[in-house]
Amino acid sequence: MVSRVSNIRFSLKSRNAYDAKKPYNQLYCNKKTAQIDGGAALYRRWASPSGDFGFWQGKKALRMRVLVCANLLIGDAGVLSMPADILQQWHRDKIDALASVLELARAKGATACVMAGGLFAEGFVPQSLFEKAIEELGAHEVPVTWLPLEREALDLNTRVSLPANVAVVREGGDSGIEAIRIVHEAEEIAAIIDTADGTSRRTLSAMEPMGFGDQALADVLLVDVENGSAVNIEEIPCALHPFVTKVVDMSSASSSGEMLAVVQAAIDGIGEKTCLRLVLQGSINLSSYFNTSKLEQVLSGRFFYAEVANECAINLEEGELDTDVSLLAEFVRMVDSDDSLSPSEKTRIMRCGWNALNGKELAE
Repeated sequence: MVSRVSNIRFSLKSRNAYDAKKPYNQLYCNKKTAQIDGGAALYRRWASPSGDFGFWQGKKALRMRVLVCANLLIGDAGVLSMPADILQQWHRDKIDALASVLELARAKGATACVMAGGLFAEGFVPQSLFEKAIEELGAHEVPVTWLPLEREALDLNTRVSLPANVAVVREGGDSGIEAIRIVHEAEEIAAIIDTADGTSRRTLSAMEPMGFGDQALADVLLVDVENGSAVNIEEIPCALHPFVTKVVDMSSASSSGEMLAVVQAAIDGIGEKTCLRLVLQGSINLSSYFNTSKLEQVLSGRFFYAEVANECAINLEEGELDTDVSLLAEFVRMVDSDDSLSPSEKTRIMRCGWNALNGKELAE
């Protein structure tokens, strides 16, 4: 249902139509939509804490800044095999990530936030996380339009009361901003943004990364809308826990100490909240002992999460062991001649054999 509100005008000098003590959905006949001067538009409290305004004149809001975000997936454990204590912290930190994005909206002067879907994971989300997330939405004084996914937060109304600045839109993709529409598809959430040059489709990344590689992207959109059209679209990185893959060439290291120094130089400057995947590559001497399991334990104490992949090859010159009659040399020749093994498998087996014959831990 649409209510008519005549001659509403906002300017930087006048707040006559704005009542800071009332939530937007209690203004003007308690309707979330209003027909303004004959044109349908979604009314919001556009006043920001800094005092800047997007303002209505006739059918359109002449100027506003909107933060568009999606895919925080609170309650989702992601794709990593994290220890139980780290996983619990991961869930709690999703709430901090939400707070960080909403604070970013305030700091950038956004007068509205569009939560385009994926705030919560599908299925059951613990009540404590649910309540804290909804509470966080209401703590930053920025009007939020939340468009849940089809199976997201289906029991919302029975679990929490929404803050006054939050509106939930279940169908239609109406963001409340004339230039921005939201589309939910099977594999992605997209923002359809009207610009002076036509329509721009932006696939929305996650607010927090869910894994390494392509899943490591995390950003939000900051959209400046003027006269019903987007005039600027900016992607802003926002990850609380960045996912970083660091490939390290170990070829220059001829001893365990030098190998450790190469790793230390490679990770220098990476923040402690990072989820780090360290990939060791290059050719190293068979006698260079490096316990990657212990390295992973050490890195896990320095970073939020760490894993180490050892892809190093054995630096073995052809014919090098032809005249060596030791047990190790025979073992290496036997493994090297096995055509059923891949180069990486040969390296792992040779390394384990060398470790065993030299009294070292059987670490790859």
